Amino acid sequence: MIEIFQNILFIFLGILGLGISIFVHELGHFLAAKKRGLIADRFSIGFGPRLFGWKYKGTDFRISLIPLGGYVSLPQLSDMGRLEGGDKLKNNLPEIGYADKMIVAVMGAVFNILFAFLISLIIWGTGRELIQSTSVGLVGEYVINSAGEKVAGPAYFSGVQSEDIILKVDGNQVNNWEEIQLEIVTGVDRSADNKPKSTLTIQRGNEILTIITYPEIVSSEHIRSIGIMPETDSTSSLIVTALEKGMPAIEAGLKINDRVISLNGEPIISSAFLKSFLSKNYDREISVEVERNGERNFLLIKPKIKTEAGETNPRFGFAYGYDYKRVKVHQNPISQIISFAEMMKKTLKALINKNSDLGLKNMSGPVGIVHGLKIMAGVGWIDFIWFVALINVNLALFNLLPIPVLDGGHMLFATLSKLSRKPIPLILIEKIQSAFLILLLFFIVYVTFFDLRRINLIPSENKSGKYIENDIKLINESEKNK
Repeated sequence: MIEIFQNILFIFLGILGLGISIFVHELGHFLAAKKRGLIADRFSIGFGPRLFGWKYKGTDFRISLIPLGGYVSLPQLSDMGRLEGGDKLKNNLPEIGYADKMIVAVMGAVFNILFAFLISLIIWGTGRELIQSTSVGLVGEYVINSAGEKVAGPAYFSGVQSEDIILKVDGNQVNNWEEIQLEIVTGVDRSADNKPKSTLTIQRGNEILTIITYPEIVSSEHIRSIGIMPETDSTSSLIVTALEKGMPAIEAGLKINDRVISLNGEPIISSAFLKSFLSKNYDREISVEVERNGERNFLLIKPKIKTEAGETNPRFGFAYGYDYKRVKVHQNPISQIISFAEMMKKTLKALINKNSDLGLKNMSGPVGIVHGLKIMAGVGWIDFIWFVALINVNLALFNLLPIPVLDGGHMLFATLSKLSRKPIPLILIEKIQSAFLILLLFFIVYVTFFDLRRINLIPSENKSGKYIENDIKLINESEKNK
């Protein structure tokens, strides 16, 4: 019951985090419009028909049927008419100037940035834990690719070693492990035979080396990985990252993110110890000490040998990671916002580059964003508000793209009208905006399909079918029994 309540609470927080971000954006438009004397006849969270709300000083504040964003209806700027759930196109309204249009259009993004700045002030004061080191810990001899096949680990095959310090990826300096992952995943370099390619600049002792690796496409997200993990803080426990269906671990009640401490009272000092212990005790139930949400409990789990799969070694049936060296970083708000913007820039660049392995399916819609916020809420409140700040910067920059139906589209129309010295007919703007709104809705439906698959609400295409959560998996011959 406690777990169910926590899930409901975290989902509520996720919806709240996204809803507040949308509200802040639309509030920027609304306040700017009222300040400039514009008509604002609707302030809606959601699109489509009105569900409920209230009217105040000529504005209909409403919650609408389709929870895919929100809008402020500004007919003097552009009128979305029937698609927004309003009335027919309005004519004979007072003209507004170029400055009015640009200021009102941009203020949604400005408010998102200001909101992100306020959140970043809190994070600056409290600090956020990061894997600040760029030192390599585990180098996988093999990785599991998106097809569920065991293939040679790219970094291991290229000569990357444990304790190597990564200085640059594809010529870009990296300062923490998050930046290493971002550079690899958004990489656009390819070899002459069209394989994904990443160039690492590493420090090994007193030497600076350049190593070329050829990432594999891994996980259900089909993203690049070179098969490395950061240095560990401790080897006294393992953190469950994935569970295998039909195996003893999941049937005994083990959960994702559980910390496995000991077996029959003996501390787990390495993965080799785990393998050896299971080999000696495969025919009996083992008392597994587990830490979950700060509390320690014991689960009785009997290992299993999947003879039908040709296996000869006993396993519990879970994948695991390690504790990583984290430090509390107090990054100033400007640096935080710049890092958010840099993250979005790299992602957008990868999405439009034909050499990238990222696609639209890797993006998230409202469902994916709420799910991400839910996960962050479970990690901790600092990570939750950090993610809210990230969403606000992304929302601001995305809306400034010069695409009809977005704020940048309104600014584009205003600028074209200014340059041509004659107004663009409202009926033409409505048709263009309506067409792009339909495309946007189709895009949201498309990415929502993949969001639902990520959270296992619809079947995944993962061919291996092995884990409930298909995390990136590294395998060393001495450590492959989990």
